[in-house]
Amino acid sequence: MSDFALSGSPVSATLSRKVIRARRLRLLQQLTLGIGFPVIVVLLWQAAAVTGLVDRRFFPAPSDTIAATIALLQDPDERARLLLDMLATYRRLVIGFTIGATLGVVTGVGMALSRPIRDSLGPTVSATFPTPKLAIFPLLIVIFGLGDASKVVLIALGVFYMTCLSSLSGVLYASPLHRDVAKAFRIPAWTRWTRIVVPSAMPSIVTGLKLGLGQALILVVSAEFVSAQEGLGHFIWDSWQVLDVPRMFMGLVVVGLTGGAAVLFGEFLERRLIPWAPKS
Repeated sequence: MSDFALSGSPVSATLSRKVIRARRLRLLQQLTLGIGFPVIVVLLWQAAAVTGLVDRRFFPAPSDTIAATIALLQDPDERARLLLDMLATYRRLVIGFTIGATLGVVTGVGMALSRPIRDSLGPTVSATFPTPKLAIFPLLIVIFGLGDASKVVLIALGVFYMTCLSSLSGVLYASPLHRDVAKAFRIPAWTRWTRIVVPSAMPSIVTGLKLGLGQALILVVSAEFVSAQEGLGHFIWDSWQVLDVPRMFMGLVVVGLTGGAAVLFGEFLERRLIPWAPKS
């Protein structure tokens, strides 16, 4: 019996139903575990706070945080302030990430494609990469001032190294089989690099972008702790200084939700730029 004849047979329909059922079960399991674990942690936290195992002054129960959140959102002034803080953080995050990712990918690919560029920039990039970016933030404040410029440069630096090194290693260690086949078919060098080598390195490049996005969020909040009059980092730090701990935890929740949105954005980039990648 031919494969075409088998495709419309009851056996094929049964197999299709089994595959669909298995996928649904896998999705259900993934959602149950992904949502269930945080819920269990929150319930244990609530129980510990209610029973007095933790000091509610410093570790308020989730119910206290929810009540503080509702009260803040009902206050027009506080709601407007939170919105302004979120917009300030997101503005710095987007600008810094865009600049750092663009420069990082271009520099990394350029270093991989050109040995002179790699010999020129490689030692400097490798030597400065381990330096904690927050350690040079005071210097950036001296150079760029207390405004957004110093924070944007800090974010861009953190993202630059992540994306540059990931792009460099991805292109350098792309499958040599692809290059050999391209050479065998006498494909021009520019076409070979842009249509074969760089796309084959795209998983590593996208990984660098995802890591850079997480690094950007860490740096922007940390910088706002030190030098900012608005932003989520300032919101959290200001709440802690006045010992408004539930409000502080609300800020942490907003940062966590922002991080979750960043992860989803990274997965969206992965699906768009690497459509052949296996789905998680």
